[in-house]
Amino acid sequence: MFDSQVAITSQKRPAESGWTALDERGERVIEESGEFRSAEGRLVTFSRYGQAAARRVVFHYGTPGTRHLSERATNVLARQGVQILVLDRPGYGESSRQPGRRIADVVDDVAMVADLHGWDRFAVWGGSGGGPHALACASLLADRVERCASVVGPAPYGAEGLDWIDGMSPGNVEEFDRALEGEESYRPLVERLAREAVEAVRSGEVPIGADYELPEADLAALRARLADPGFLERTIAMHTGGVDGWIDDAIALVRPWGFDPGAISVPVSIWYGPDDVLCPRAHAEWLLAHIPGAERRELPGGHILEDEDLDAIYRWLLLDQ
Repeated sequence: MFDSQVAITSQKRPAESGWTALDERGERVIEESGEFRSAEGRLVTFSRYGQAAARRVVFHYGTPGTRHLSERATNVLARQGVQILVLDRPGYGESSRQPGRRIADVVDDVAMVADLHGWDRFAVWGGSGGGPHALACASLLADRVERCASVVGPAPYGAEGLDWIDGMSPGNVEEFDRALEGEESYRPLVERLAREAVEAVRSGEVPIGADYELPEADLAALRARLADPGFLERTIAMHTGGVDGWIDDAIALVRPWGFDPGAISVPVSIWYGPDDVLCPRAHAEWLLAHIPGAERRELPGGHILEDEDLDAIYRWLLLDQ
């Protein structure tokens, strides 16, 4: 299953101080952290949440992101009776960077951590920049993935018939323009955005700037999260603690993904918000038109997911478990 370079460590802890989520047996949902070394020697860090007997899901967070989940997220896991695995993609947290990685390259890491936990079969989903990574698993691990959800996630860059940046906010367009130019152009922008995000949260403001022109529903959701336990710590982990991962994610999104979404054979659902200005609805429409049998799921707002949205996603993922 593993070669001699693999090493495992594990540490269990509640996700946040003041944390209250209980699973369906009335027990706390604990974050169990671990790490291993890939065959080529990269360090990969991951977290598992939920009871070992619960239903199995792999989650790919957005860009930028962190494997350390909020109380809101763990409360949903407790309600739905789910255990999930969350990997820090290369360049995030303590996971070694993998310059030039493709979207498809995450699949080997997912397969290895699933093997480590004895997961032969599981569902997978990704939000925003994690959506393509979930689709990669559905395509390249079709014998293991039961169901896949891409949630407010983009279509491939350069896809035929899709104006990829149409409807995106100016801040998002600037990011992808820089990503297309390469790391030398993009890094200074990401480093500035990361610093500004952390400074904003420390000042009681949302971590996304005005040039992203978020709809009021998204801004309201972000303002509500400012009071969540551990929000500042997660903001730091996602932003200043994930600059390399953020850069490599965005560059991978605008380059060939390494798999064909049209060849996916497992059940897929595509979730989108009609008011989304970070990943406009046209991306969802392209995915729905090109992934065989993909199911449409419209969310009530924009890009930010509320608790009831997460409940709906997990209910769909677990239909066959």
